Amino acid sequence: MQRDITKKALERSTYERPAFFYSSAREGMLDLLRNVLQPGRAVALPAFIGWSPNEGSGVFDPVEESGVGRRFYDLNSDLTVDLASLGQTLAAGDVGVLVVIHYFGRTDPAWQEVRRLASEHDVFLVEDLAHGWFSALGRGASGTYGEAQLYSLHKMLPLADGGMVTYRSPGLVSGQASTEHALPGRMLSYDTEAISAHRRLVFERTGTALAELARDDDRFALMWPDMGDDVPQTLPVRITGADRDHVYRYMNEHGVGMVSLYHTLIPQLPAGFDEVRSISRQIINFPVHQDVDPDRVDGIVALFREALDAATTASSPSSDATAERHA
Repeated sequence: MQRDITKKALERSTYERPAFFYSSAREGMLDLLRNVLQPGRAVALPAFIGWSPNEGSGVFDPVEESGVGRRFYDLNSDLTVDLASLGQTLAAGDVGVLVVIHYFGRTDPAWQEVRRLASEHDVFLVEDLAHGWFSALGRGASGTYGEAQLYSLHKMLPLADGGMVTYRSPGLVSGQASTEHALPGRMLSYDTEAISAHRRLVFERTGTALAELARDDDRFALMWPDMGDDVPQTLPVRITGADRDHVYRYMNEHGVGMVSLYHTLIPQLPAGFDEVRSISRQIINFPVHQDVDPDRVDGIVALFREALDAATTASSPSSDATAERHA
């Protein structure tokens, strides 16, 4: 017998995606592992995981603190998942949770295959969207294919802290509990559509200007030309023909807040993974956030060329000889 059609929605579980709020994403990840991961099972992580003396590793620290086993899978040169490596990692049979990172807000183009592998091996799939809050609000696949989604909101909004974990269905929730009950109100105080549009505009203008510069300059390479349906956290570039650290310092000293995300990998990463190690030595990230004036993009890219020139000169043999003479 059919139920009566009610005047308003009453079924709480219809399209419900439980959300929990924390002081940080790492706190949320620790809560997830304690309630989701079965005893004796390991966590599979991508090899490109950074560490800093000030913040540690938001990705790895909760895994370390939980005391569970960890496995690492490789990535390609554009930070997409190496599907063969992932398949081998999951085939070992001891992985209970798989973490896929949406680096700098970008969804892996092979996300459907990642989802298939997770299902095939009965693994709980976590989308690490620390950089992808705005991407998950869009129309793409970001935030739709995992059992859980992890967000670091202070990296996307002007907040001092804030993390969130969402679950695909209420059946995935057991003992998880929020610790920051005021966070939803702070999140809802911002126009996310306007911020997303602004970030995409700055990314597109910066990418276009960098692509034009790259026609005559082979000292750097864009990691990907566009974001598809996603919204960028930053715009990543690999410095291939100059000293990355010198470029980083030059840009920041001249008023452009560059970052170099994952410039130092976690020391627990096993030997090998040569490509991600190379990326960590070369990567630098342009700001594209909502405070960046799109009309300043040309000036930022012009300064970047100056930084490349300065870094190239500083690392040249004649420069080294001059430095020795003045030592």
